[in-house]
Amino acid sequence: MKQWIWSFLMVVLPLRHLYLTSSFGYRVHPLTGKNTMHCGIDLRADLDTVYAVINSRVAEVGHESVLGIFIRITNGPFCFTYGHLAMPFVCKGDTVAAAMPLGISGATGRVTGPHLHFAVQFQHRYIDPLAFLLAAVKIISNP
Repeated sequence: MKQWIWSFLMVVLPLRHLYLTSSFGYRVHPLTGKNTMHCGIDLRADLDTVYAVINSRVAEVGHESVLGIFIRITNGPFCFTYGHLAMPFVCKGDTVAAAMPLGISGATGRVTGPHLHFAVQFQHRYIDPLAFLLAAVKIISNP
């Protein structure tokens, strides 16, 4: 994974400020009350600009009942999902650079309030987004 992260040359945060409201892993879902796997992290955001974390291609922009309006971007074995958006700025097939605005956070889908759901997959398996961001910062800081 190190060589892939280094090849991105730049990894940025999905929001200007990170304030974690729900972590990766099993949790009691705030709406269903059931213990379920949370395959991403939730970050406090209310109509904040959402950024591409790496140079990538927009694989999907859509709407579903749980994620609301979402964007998926990909680069090699990585896939990043941004959910509960108010408005996307990109379309499927677009090429985006790290730090490029992708959309505006919101409260679409199944939510208790406005926030950004951010998920990372490596080779089609969900990984902890905070661990990914921390590893990327360490690798870029110490090539």
